[in-house]
Amino acid sequence: MSKMKDKIIITAAVTGSIHIPTMSDYLPITPDEIAEDAVRAYQAGAAIAHIHVRNPENGMPTASLDLFREVCSKIKKQCDIILLPTTGGGAGQTVEEKLEVVHELKPEMCSFDPAPFNLGLFQIADRYRDKFKYDWEPKMIEYAKQNIGMPMTFSDDLTYADTFLKLDVKPEFELYELGHVRYVRWLLEEGLVKKPPHLQFVFGPIVGWMNPSVKHLLLMFEEATEQLTSVGCPEFTWSVAAGGRWQILLAATAMAMGAPNVRVGLEDSLYAGKGIAATSSADQVKMVCNIAREFGLEPATPEEAREILQLKKIEKVH
Repeated sequence: MSKMKDKIIITAAVTGSIHIPTMSDYLPITPDEIAEDAVRAYQAGAAIAHIHVRNPENGMPTASLDLFREVCSKIKKQCDIILLPTTGGGAGQTVEEKLEVVHELKPEMCSFDPAPFNLGLFQIADRYRDKFKYDWEPKMIEYAKQNIGMPMTFSDDLTYADTFLKLDVKPEFELYELGHVRYVRWLLEEGLVKKPPHLQFVFGPIVGWMNPSVKHLLLMFEEATEQLTSVGCPEFTWSVAAGGRWQILLAATAMAMGAPNVRVGLEDSLYAGKGIAATSSADQVKMVCNIAREFGLEPATPEEAREILQLKKIEKVH
């Protein structure tokens, strides 16, 4: 692992389910657009692509297994980037429906939101009122006011963790608050997480999320170190995903702290510099690569990322 100390894994979250098409003409919507954005991110230096899918007719977030299969297949035909599908891409899904993509694709990695949290989309989207491209956009904002963003239960966590473990899919734990670290500790205590775990600290200017700041990033890292060490797991890999103008700032801070992984992409921010619209996730990947090289770091290749994160062999992916 020592030869990897000068590497940084870059994840590109290429479309997500938070931003609505009205916010950017560059947000990938169709399978071809999502696949193209992921491939461009790979060419710019990304080793991982975090995959959501959208209805190609109107850009509405969905969890269609057919669309996941189409997008992932199109990406894999063009490059060897690690694919990290979401398990939180559709509102109102059952646990069984959320885990379909894990059972079907058996990816190397997949997102795992272990704790409930809210998603105050209405604050971000208020400025776009009367400008919406599609009827579903204001309805989704209203839905966010009336429903918990991620209503996970402890029972759900056990089902998730057992599924990931049996299929040898590396969970990327999405952690939005200090207390969320305790969920990972608990699952380690239950013997349901393969060591070392991979954590992602998520920050955003959204009601229900931890406020983006260097102070909170340090607190999350220190809390994770303390909690996981207390259950015999002092080693873990981690990443940072920050929304809006904090995206590049906290990625740079994480690299300075020695993080092995940082995340950018149009899911988290629609800009590539102050007032400059990002035309693709690759724009942000290039920014992070430039900063990394100033730190003496080089972007990890997908194969190097597989070694750092201790992923299963690519031939085990469906």
